[in-house]
Amino acid sequence: MRFSKKTLLFVPFLFILFFLNENTFCADGNGRTKLNEGIQAVYNFEFEKADQIFSAILKKNPDDLLANHFSATLSFWKYFGSNKKKYLDDFIRQSDITIGKAEQNLSTKPQNKETLYVLGASYGYRAMAFGKAEKFLDMIWASKKSNSYLEDLLEIDKNYYDAYMGIGLIKFALSQVPSGFKWALSMIGFKGDAESGFSYLKTAAEKGTYAKVEAAYYLSQLYAEYYFDYDLAKSYLNKLHRQFPENLLFTYSLAVIEVKGRDLSTAANLLKQLVKEQQSEFEQLLAYSKFLLGDVYFYKNQFEQAKEFYKQFLSSSQEKNYTGIANYRLALCYEFTNDRDSSKKLFQAAQNGNEVLDDDYYAKQKGELYQKRTVSDVEGSLIFCTNLLEQKNYDDVIDSMTVLLARNATLPQKDQMYLLVSEASFYQGKYDSALVFAKKSLGLQYHSESWTKPFACYYASMASLKKNDKATAESYFEKAGSYDNFFYENKLKSMLKNLSRLINN
Repeated sequence: MRFSKKTLLFVPFLFILFFLNENTFCADGNGRTKLNEGIQAVYNFEFEKADQIFSAILKKNPDDLLANHFSATLSFWKYFGSNKKKYLDDFIRQSDITIGKAEQNLSTKPQNKETLYVLGASYGYRAMAFGKAEKFLDMIWASKKSNSYLEDLLEIDKNYYDAYMGIGLIKFALSQVPSGFKWALSMIGFKGDAESGFSYLKTAAEKGTYAKVEAAYYLSQLYAEYYFDYDLAKSYLNKLHRQFPENLLFTYSLAVIEVKGRDLSTAANLLKQLVKEQQSEFEQLLAYSKFLLGDVYFYKNQFEQAKEFYKQFLSSSQEKNYTGIANYRLALCYEFTNDRDSSKKLFQAAQNGNEVLDDDYYAKQKGELYQKRTVSDVEGSLIFCTNLLEQKNYDDVIDSMTVLLARNATLPQKDQMYLLVSEASFYQGKYDSALVFAKKSLGLQYHSESWTKPFACYYASMASLKKNDKATAESYFEKAGSYDNFFYENKLKSMLKNLSRLINN
């Protein structure tokens, strides 16, 4: 089984920024007033201004722990936005200085809350940076140190609610560590716990002073990625976006939620703003914005427009991630616009993505197939209708599938048609129909395209649950979990985790 894309992408990406609200570090003197101005400059993506402010503070007081800490995080944020190793190296070097000063201070003042917080936060940032760099052992050890300092802080003051955010993030992040590294967690006596981590984050979001905004952001990501509650995720992000419209991360994250919630027009408007940005510190985030805008046009079956943004993504991305699926969908765009020579080359390129990701693994397998032959009319229609599903045109999906089912389709193709009708019916609230067509999919016997079976079990379980038939829902849930080695296995596992919570509530 491949590693989950959430382990390799989402968990590090989840920690791109620690945004601070306007009440962070009250203006209790000139030094703190200037520190607050520096934090606000970061918050407004004015990195040069922030650097000047922090440098001025440190020139007067080189041992100011908070100024040292936030000055170091400038390089951290630049690393996450651009993926350039020089920023990672700068951050680690500056973080070493901050930690050294804080440890020296702690040796004389072992219960100083600010010092403990800076140490916990500094090691937390290091854990995030190591996670981004896929240095999982370093990430685990830094997480352990961060958690230790923050737990010590809470022993002194259980109402220091901002510490809950750091602990919550660590608990959740370590619950997503690849199974091959679980031994390291056991060795240091630290256990990841997704549910506990989520609870800690909620506490920080509700009661924190420094961490309200960032905790709200992380909660939005968890609601979307692990609970599939896009409405609640969007409620957090809409508020953040209204408060801070120049924040590229919030804008991008809101666009992602809009795509997942199938509001493609709203997503397109947000992404069009982003692709005009020129901030080099966030060039990778902006590259992903181009990829996502390509997806929006692809889902709208507007292939000429999709081509342009997929090409922009592929020429600007500094990472291998999602290049497979981008090349694959770009190939389909050329295939559907009758340029077979271009599509063949791109189907070949689609096999070179990061296949530990569900999307890129799918692209590799399909790219290998379609490099050898053209996409058939029925296969093309299935892709068009899958895109109609992403547009929420559920009636059109069902009508089109009814026509296609009357044609001479293969069993795997019929299976996909039944699954599309089941899913469209489910989102229309027609749970009887959703269950009927899920069963039709499960009733077909063949050996290829086996990914449809576990997904059919999922929709059969969901439909049964909506019909208040918990026993049947549990039966299909168990059956869905019995499959392995299929397309989008990691995606379904996350869906099943959420389904398990729904069944057991």
